[in-house]
Amino acid sequence: MKHLIYIILICFCIQLNGQNGNDIKDFTIKLTLIEKNSNNLLAGSIIEIFSGQTRIKTDVSDFDGISFFYLNPKNIIDNKILLKIHGLKCKILEKEFTINNDLNTKIYLEYGETEYTHPKQISEMYKKLNIKPEPSYCGYEK
Repeated sequence: MKHLIYIILICFCIQLNGQNGNDIKDFTIKLTLIEKNSNNLLAGSIIEIFSGQTRIKTDVSDFDGISFFYLNPKNIIDNKILLKIHGLKCKILEKEFTINNDLNTKIYLEYGETEYTHPKQISEMYKKLNIKPEPSYCGYEK
């Protein structure tokens, strides 16, 4: 009986310690991709995110031209990221951001000469850019 109190105390401490969250919060990035002249939303745009010389993330914009993803601060060098965006029928755009917290911005691309001209070319572009799609988990929330 006297050991029961110690066992309960140990179990309680383990449970409290197990609920401590990660001290470093991921940056939330939300990009809205728009064509500059027509203001069309650009669905299916491929976004590559680099920090230093390393690609740290890739994403594809949804039907509303929105790309929403998280970046781990440990992967970001000198608080700078470079976005390289391959918009459908648009010139490739490279834009650098200094990132200290969450980012929510609109990015304007221009129609122009590009290899990416049809939505069915997305798998072709993935192979060309050496992108491996991330698995999606049903019900998984960050």
